[in-house]
Amino acid sequence: MLEDGSAFSSAGKPVALFSELPELAGIHDEVWREALAVSQVISCPAGTRLIECGESADRFVIVLQGSVRVYDSAENGREICLYRVSGGQVCVLTLTRLLLRSNRCAQAVAEQDVRLLAMPPEYFNRLLTESEDFRRYLMTSMAHCISDVIQLISQVSFDHLEQRLATLICKLSTQAAPDKLRCTHQAIANELGTTREVISRLLKDFERSGHIKLNRGSIEVHDIDGLEKLRYQTVN
Repeated sequence: MLEDGSAFSSAGKPVALFSELPELAGIHDEVWREALAVSQVISCPAGTRLIECGESADRFVIVLQGSVRVYDSAENGREICLYRVSGGQVCVLTLTRLLLRSNRCAQAVAEQDVRLLAMPPEYFNRLLTESEDFRRYLMTSMAHCISDVIQLISQVSFDHLEQRLATLICKLSTQAAPDKLRCTHQAIANELGTTREVISRLLKDFERSGHIKLNRGSIEVHDIDGLEKLRYQTVN
C-alpha cells in the first residue's frame, strides 16, 4: 500500500527530520547512516490504508510524524483497536511480518497525516547485527507496544464494557477541545471491539446519569469525576 517517496540525499536531512525524535537522533552508527541513505520518507494523508489483510511487508517502517492505528476485524465487520504507533516508534506489524514472514490478518490505517521512514529489509538486518544503538531503540519501541497490548488484554478480560467506555471517554477528553469530543458511536464501537448499538445504549445511560450530553457527531463531558469513579467501580 505504501508508495515510494523521496530518499535521504544529504547528511543534513536526518538531523532535521529527527530534531524532535531524540530516540532516533541518538543513533550514531555508520550502518545507520548507510541505511538512511537508501531509505525513503513517505507522506500519507489521514485515512490511508497502510497495511491490508494478507499483504506481506517488503520494508521496515518507522513512524516519524502522526499516528497509525493498528486494528483487527471480524467477518461480521466488527473491529478492535490493538495499539497505535506514533512519532518515533516502530510499526511492529511490519516488523513481525518481516521477521516471521507472516501475513497475519491485522490492518493499519493512518489516523492522522503521517510521515513514514521505509527501509529496505537488508539494511534492517544489518542494523540488527551491527548497531547496538538501533537494537536498544528497537527493544524500547517494542516494549511500549507490548505494554499497550497487555493493557488491552487486561481490559477486555477483566473490565466490563461500561468501564472501558468510561476509560476511553476520559482519555479522549484530555486530547480534545475542552469537554467536547468529536467522534461517532461507530468509531467508539470500532475502538472497543463491539457494536454501535451497544455503544449507543451505554452512552444514553451515561447521559441519563448526567456524565455526558450527546450531540450529533460529538459528546460533551459534564462530569469527568463521575466517569473516573465509574472506571474503577465494581460492576455486578
